[in-house]
Amino acid sequence: MLISALIVMVITYCLIISRSITKIPPWASMFFGGILMVILGIISPEEALQSINLDVILFLITLFTFASALEVSGFLKFLAYKIIEKFKEPRKVLFYILLYSGLLSNLVTNDGVSASWTPVILELSRMIGVSEVPFLYALAVGVTIGSVIMPTGNPQNLLIALESGIKNPFITFTIYLTLPSIISLIIAYFILFRLFRKSLSLPSGINIKKEEEEKVDFDRRLGYLTLTLLVVTIILFFSLSFFKIDILLGSLVTSSILLLLTEKRRDIVRRMDWPTILFFIGLFIFTDGVLKSGIIQYLSNFLPPPDSVASIMIVSILLSQVLSNVPLVAIYIPIMISHSGITVVDWLALAAGSTIAGNFTILGAASNVIISEASESRGGKGFNFVEFMKYTIPILIPNAIIIYLFLVLFR
Repeated sequence: MLISALIVMVITYCLIISRSITKIPPWASMFFGGILMVILGIISPEEALQSINLDVILFLITLFTFASALEVSGFLKFLAYKIIEKFKEPRKVLFYILLYSGLLSNLVTNDGVSASWTPVILELSRMIGVSEVPFLYALAVGVTIGSVIMPTGNPQNLLIALESGIKNPFITFTIYLTLPSIISLIIAYFILFRLFRKSLSLPSGINIKKEEEEKVDFDRRLGYLTLTLLVVTIILFFSLSFFKIDILLGSLVTSSILLLLTEKRRDIVRRMDWPTILFFIGLFIFTDGVLKSGIIQYLSNFLPPPDSVASIMIVSILLSQVLSNVPLVAIYIPIMISHSGITVVDWLALAAGSTIAGNFTILGAASNVIISEASESRGGKGFNFVEFMKYTIPILIPNAIIIYLFLVLFR
């Protein structure tokens, strides 16, 4: 079983790492890896079904319902045009793409914002008359840094919130990680602006033609309904968490009300991020196979013990480049649970480290690949592997230091 599981791991991770060559998306590779665990007899079909965490799957479906509704309503495109209309300078547009994408990612996940905003950014770049590259990096960096703040910011945060046993996870994440993330977003802006200063220079402000404004098709009824229910959902997250009631209940109620009240429910369901759902189904089966094969116990001999914020963050940042952040967290959670003396701050270090790992290489986060592929498929530029590190590592370093210092102070 150990050898068979190792073979499956090598095949799966090689497919994920070589996705820029094979063009096979990570969700397909992970789903295939999970199925291989069953085919090779590492786990039985019954064990595979039992391994699927329905709480996580249903929670993601509710989040993707809101993300899809915002896209169908045209709200995100409307917001982007309003940014241009108000600020009229590329450097200011860069800042607000960075800020808004970071904050919005906590409501509809970083992958959802990445997929929705990329085509908008390409159109905005055409209107402004500058390269889309600075804005694509602002989006990638924004959703990576910003999504640290809440459990709903990204899938690995959600896994930690649901599996770690943290009490009141929404309140805990927000208290510990909001300030360092906001500071990091501001620092990231100055670094990006310095790196892309020439690309963002225009002799005059941005001119928005009337016909361009009229192209924004914003269904206000659906948009405002979605935003209202989303705000209610966030309030329920905090209140239900405080009263120790399952937070899944709140999102199930509000998302079902949204689908009940809108006439565009079929469009919303069609545009939901179903590949990510398949990714998680495959991930749960894959991880269960890894656990039952004994690989975790073997690997734990080579990893530093999770006994400090620094070691946890370093391991999660580096291994996320090889395993991708979600599989890394799924595998590392049992290691931390089995280790005595793990605190809330340690769990937050894992969440933060595995998330900001997306600012190391393209492979560090699925959102990077989503942005790059969405841009290339629409005739824009994608991310070059080496170039990506040139622009993001100068942001990752201060980001990691700031979060480390805040967590150590809380510890």
